[in-house]
Amino acid sequence: HSWPLLYRLRWWFCINRRVAAAVMQCSLPKSGLRASSRPMAFTSHAAPIKAVAFGSAKRPAAQKLAVHCQAAAAAETAETQRPQRPTVHNQPPPETYAIVEVGGKQLFVEPGKWYVCNRLQVDVGDKIRLGRVLALKQGDNFTVGRPYLENVNIEAEVLEELRGPKLIVYKMKPKKHYRRKTGHRQELTKFLVTKIDA
Repeated sequence: HSWPLLYRLRWWFCINRRVAAAVMQCSLPKSGLRASSRPMAFTSHAAPIKAVAFGSAKRPAAQKLAVHCQAAAAAETAETQRPQRPTVHNQPPPETYAIVEVGGKQLFVEPGKWYVCNRLQVDVGDKIRLGRVLALKQGDNFTVGRPYLENVNIEAEVLEELRGPKLIVYKMKPKKHYRRKTGHRQELTKFLVTKIDA
């Protein structure tokens, strides 16, 4: 090659740095100097080279087992202390429940719980009776209506009248300069189921 010596050395160092480091280490005088990319401060006495072990010392088997047992015990205590969020899958089914149609929706209702449906024409504090019962479960008996069950009494108390979250209704016709943006909040009724009787 017609390249200068400096360029050839640089190209050779880039291709194989490990071989270059080994060659430099062997070619240094035995005065204790180390091959490094950073310049070293001048000292009258050169420090001898010490071998450094990069691998960590092995732990005894008993110490490893003790650490593993402690980690397993900590994980078990964390799992036992973590409260489970009640869902349909991890909770047993209630003894008494019914499926009713109210406010244009079908609800799974239990005694002692409150529910929200579309606005009913009733006042706050009124006692209402849910007549459209699709299914009823009491103890081990499960009954399905065709389409509704007769002689089933489900009583509820109206707690409050509220409105749902705001929904944005946006209408647009392209290239016609037509834009309409309105909001909507659904009128809702909250009621408490007090009694389920057949």
